[in-house]
Amino acid sequence: MKTAHINAGNEFGGGLVHIVSLLCALEETGESAELLVLEEGPVAQEARQRGLKVTVFEQKSRYDLRVLIRLLKYINSQEFDIVHSHGPRANLFIRLLSPFIKAKWVTTIHSNPLLDFEKNNLKGKVFEKINTTCLTGANGVIVVSKEIKDIIIDLGVQTDRIRVINNGIDFAAPKPIDSSDRSTDVFSIITIGRLHPIKNHDLLFDALSDMKEFECQVHICGEGEEYERLKVRAEKHEGLAKFYFNGWLGSDELKTLIRHSDLLVHPSRSESFPLVLLEAAEQEVAVIATDVGDVNNLLNTPDIGWLIKNESREELKSALISAQKEWQQGSLQMKGRQLRKAALKFSLSEQSNKVIAFYNSII
Repeated sequence: MKTAHINAGNEFGGGLVHIVSLLCALEETGESAELLVLEEGPVAQEARQRGLKVTVFEQKSRYDLRVLIRLLKYINSQEFDIVHSHGPRANLFIRLLSPFIKAKWVTTIHSNPLLDFEKNNLKGKVFEKINTTCLTGANGVIVVSKEIKDIIIDLGVQTDRIRVINNGIDFAAPKPIDSSDRSTDVFSIITIGRLHPIKNHDLLFDALSDMKEFECQVHICGEGEEYERLKVRAEKHEGLAKFYFNGWLGSDELKTLIRHSDLLVHPSRSESFPLVLLEAAEQEVAVIATDVGDVNNLLNTPDIGWLIKNESREELKSALISAQKEWQQGSLQMKGRQLRKAALKFSLSEQSNKVIAFYNSII
């Protein structure tokens, strides 16, 4: 089977990891997978580093529709069986081309499409409408949580065209975790994700603002529109918590920083099935996360982490206090070990096998 995966190319974080990891997994099964991007950027760079074939269809701007002719010619000339789009711009372009391409069209919805353009006012509403309308034209729609499945059914996508496939990562070669990897002096928290209102970093800031004697260091990994505002909040923070903005990190750097952390906090307002939870599990790092999307598929018992009510400042404060107490007692890492055991079923090979099975059901 020959597949082309198309993305705008400007993804960071979970979207990038999902796309590149899936293509690598498909290649390992013997399938042919190529990445098509609409601009040179982090997705293309990461894919090349992983040895994947990448073709860039550079646009003069995101509104440059002349790229459609080049895309159409290339897709048909390469005789792909499946064209798999990731993200709103890719969805729009393949929807426009779908009457003229021979391949079947599959799209993955990585997040709640009703929140992707939430802060863009009228323009955002227009983009949201275009994106959600496009989804009804796909031959197959992969969603990464049951919550998103319900949303797109309400938007008019036929139920029999939808498949829920949770994200996965490669747990194949874990490194043993040594207690010396983590500091015993300062409680270290990490949070990972786009600096965007949906990720709700404010919830963590609010909780720590109420806990002025709570001593910890907080590593904020990610880039985005909220950077300047959050940086000001960190500078004005009056408690003992110290904030460090690490920006977007490559996979090896991120793994190292997670490994040296005691706790991952994921305060997101909306999620699918976040890869960062699996990345923490891989390094045996305990987790506090909001009960959104399919997070409860993993955090379903108290012995593996804290699942808190969405946007609950009080529950986050309580969980932080409990986590720090366990860290002081030397038992927090046991939660991380239990989390890893529970997460092993969300493997990249399992994800890719389900994707291939879905492709075969469509062709």
